[in-house]
Amino acid sequence: MPNSLPRQRFSAWAIAGLPAALGVYLLWQGEEVVYIGRAMEGLRQRLMEHYTRHAKPWDATHFAWEPCARPAEREAELLRDARVAFGRLPRYNASA
Repeated sequence: MPNSLPRQRFSAWAIAGLPAALGVYLLWQGEEVVYIGRAMEGLRQRLMEHYTRHAKPWDATHFAWEPCARPAEREAELLRDARVAFGRLPRYNASA
């Protein structure tokens, strides 16, 4: 898991400062990674979608992001890492 990625508070203000780059992101509830996703049309747009549509049900508190050229491949790698590290997928990846 990319623990070296800086976490930011999951807020519209923090998301607004993100680039429109392709990439991957992680959502946390407190200290637990609850979702790993990819942004194929831009990190800012995708995280804002989560914030406006899913913030309440998921109660995400923080996020981290990483720009990359191949988001689907990087997301798959992060999901494999999570399964190895925790013996399962993050909560909302497992339910998808």
